[in-house]
Amino acid sequence: MPALQDLNILYNPALKTDKIAKTYIGFRTVNYPGFISYSSKLLAVEVPLVMKNDDFNDVTRYFDIAAAINTTSSTDKSMAASGATVAITYAIPLSENGTYISAGFNLNYNFNRIGSTLYGGFYPAGFDKQDALGAAIVADPYQSGYNFGYFSSGAGFSVFHTEENTKWYAGVSSRNFNHPYTEWNRTSRLGSNNGVQAGYTTNLNEVASIGGFANLSWHSGVHEHFFGATYTHNLDASANYKVTGGIGFRMGDAFVPCLSLTIKKALVSFFYDFNLPNTIYKISQRKSYSLYLRILL
Repeated sequence: MPALQDLNILYNPALKTDKIAKTYIGFRTVNYPGFISYSSKLLAVEVPLVMKNDDFNDVTRYFDIAAAINTTSSTDKSMAASGATVAITYAIPLSENGTYISAGFNLNYNFNRIGSTLYGGFYPAGFDKQDALGAAIVADPYQSGYNFGYFSSGAGFSVFHTEENTKWYAGVSSRNFNHPYTEWNRTSRLGSNNGVQAGYTTNLNEVASIGGFANLSWHSGVHEHFFGATYTHNLDASANYKVTGGIGFRMGDAFVPCLSLTIKKALVSFFYDFNLPNTIYKISQRKSYSLYLRILL
């Protein structure tokens, strides 16, 4: 699931583990038939910078500047949320073989509206807790229907290795550590979202590689733990064409198979959520999928 691992930088700004400029376009749709349907969109760009006398191909310190915009809206107009993020990363090598330590910081402006100004919210506590609707409810537990904007900040640290045949990373992060007010009457503040991320990829031979990763987070009593495994096969000797298959597991939520295709500088990924049995998602017959496009600049 290359797209999900690349987008780790949205969780932990220190997880920019290469010196390649990239842009991302993402789309996710979630439908609870007869209840609510909403879609999320993402646009992001990363621009790495090295010192004047250094080369991008060298094992050298570097900066990265990233920016992202995301929006979510429901078809019944009961939810609208958006955010803009700017992040900066600084990585320095620990050795000549491609091991780095990195720190990052981000600043976000978020806009949130959920529920109705007439009769408040109608979504039960914990509903859709690991997706965009759940995040909107956490930001405004009263589901007041009022528009509210707020600033939040996050930071992270990571250690990673970028050798050609084996790559790995491990990081810790905290989002919303400034605990902003997020609803109209300012009676409660948003809790920190603390996370741990790790991943490992190794080549099996000249044309195939395998990998695994985990993204764990805890936020205001809600956890989102995602685990994934991938297999990538090169379709030509230049590695310009690849196909990747993967399977993910979101605890208490869904199995998420993935298929990705790399065509030169572009990567297209498709994810589909299979709801776990005996969960609110299965009972509600949730249907959800995601599409991502990543382009190397």
